[in-house]
Amino acid sequence: EWIASRRLDAIRRDLCDRNFAARSPSEIAFSWGFNDAAHFSRAFRARFSCSHRELRAGRG
Repeated sequence: EWIASRRLDAIRRDLCDRNFAARSPSEIAFSWGFNDAAHFSRAFRARFSCSHRELRAGRG
């Protein structure tokens, strides 16, 4: 649980970083150890109360 939380925090940081703007959210999540895009999406929304798409669009 703690490790998953740290990974999600790192993914959120990377999604907000302009240096990673060309990388897809799934690609970033896979680089941090998630191997299922649907599981990543559910876990991200559960932790941050917004989707990774909403975060990137500035609504998260």
